[in-house]
Amino acid sequence: MTTEVPEPLRTNLYVLVNRLRDTDGLLALFDFDGSLAPIEQRPEDVELPPATRTELEALRGMENVEVGIVSGRGLDDLRERVGIDGVSYAGNHGLELYIDDERNVHPVAEDSKKQIAALCDELEDELAPVDGAFVENKGVTASVHYRLVADEDGVSTVREAVENAVRGADDIRITSGKAVVEMRPDVEWHKGRALRWLYDHHVPDDETWLPLYVGDDRTDEDAFEVLPKSGLGIKVGRQPPTVASYRVADPSSVQTILTWLVEYGVEFLGTESLSNGTRS
Repeated sequence: MTTEVPEPLRTNLYVLVNRLRDTDGLLALFDFDGSLAPIEQRPEDVELPPATRTELEALRGMENVEVGIVSGRGLDDLRERVGIDGVSYAGNHGLELYIDDERNVHPVAEDSKKQIAALCDELEDELAPVDGAFVENKGVTASVHYRLVADEDGVSTVREAVENAVRGADDIRITSGKAVVEMRPDVEWHKGRALRWLYDHHVPDDETWLPLYVGDDRTDEDAFEVLPKSGLGIKVGRQPPTVASYRVADPSSVQTILTWLVEYGVEFLGTESLSNGTRS
């Protein structure tokens, strides 16, 4: 069994097993880009590996397990790229939710669409001379990408242009990710709030489930920070610094974790209580 999970989880396998044994169910939440799927130069080129999709589908179908994808991508884009029914989707860092065939958008975010679109138009004109920079309008948020910008002066130009544009905008704030600057409605909502909402929605009031969150970027720290002590946070990659308890190398390691959960891990759910005779 110990060969079925990547380091450092392998050396702490007893922690994972014991947490599964001492809980009623599993809420398994995953970031998309850089966690489930490898990052590409352009966001439209990112694809979910078929083997990862297979494991997600298998995990989704297991008893006392709920699966969710929590991403900075727009909701429609995220659902299309993952393409799995019966899982929860949180797009635009949780500002858009699709659960049980129902779509919900944060009302403040809905009201910000026109302003986000205007900022995108302004920045597309402003950054046209910067080779490699491009603006992605995601509806209720927007991303300005500079991964393809070759020099530091160009990167500085991108960041300064976004800062200047947002400075004159009401109720819009800036956040940063991997080679991207994001514009969001200035509302106290993020991946951590989405995690809490999903837990409250899926977990019965009289049960305690293990919340598992896997992510690779700065925005995923909001989710790691709200995990209870009994929760399990897994950071993908070496950078940036994290409050998550564990790190794995890359999306292929995440796929290995999924395989282990499907083949072995879920079987441990509730077995401690059963062995103690406290559950019927």
